[in-house]
Amino acid sequence: QGLAAELRSLRARAEEAALSHEREARTLRDQATAAAKQRDSALREARAAARRELLEAQREARDSREGRDTERRR
Repeated sequence: QGLAAELRSLRARAEEAALSHEREARTLRDQATAAAKQRDSALREARAAARRELLEAQREARDSREGRDTERRR
């Protein structure tokens, strides 16, 4: 009976460890998903900012060219 009790105890500990590992794996998956969403959002924001900066630089270059053209015509 001592051996059977020890086996039950070992089985119970193994099941507890398996459940604990499942919970930890789920938590890590959730964290990885959240990090991926955050990364994607940051990437979208960076791309949008780069587009805005490029458009602004193009506008400034166009305004500068137009200003020079106006000066030449005078």
